[in-house]
Amino acid sequence: MINILIVEDEKNISELIKINLTDSGYHCICAYDGGAAAEMIDSGSFDLILLDIMLPVINGYELLEYIRPRDIPVICITARAGVEDRVKGLKLGADDYLVKPFEIVELLARVESVLRRNKKSDRFHEIADPRIN
Repeated sequence: MINILIVEDEKNISELIKINLTDSGYHCICAYDGGAAAEMIDSGSFDLILLDIMLPVINGYELLEYIRPRDIPVICITARAGVEDRVKGLKLGADDYLVKPFEIVELLARVESVLRRNKKSDRFHEIADPRIN
């Protein structure tokens, strides 16, 4: 099963994302600040991280730099919509960048796309399995 860490300090948004991803077959864990997220990253195994930028304790940009050496794909989900913010997030290692507010169907499509590109999607492995004719 695909494990996703949701790092979002707004609990309502975090729970909405978790419910929808869980309904789509993913296993999700939530962190509500950057410090807690760093601890979870150190002690767990994640296939994808959904990361808000404006977080207490450690902000998302700092957390991106912490995540990069661990080779875990990241989708930034944030209200910071400026071009400079998006470019900074992508240059720091984000695989995608989604601006709030967003439609959940778009988030789900981006999650699957990033997992597929990083060869972490169950669906990708089924399709790419050379034993299947």
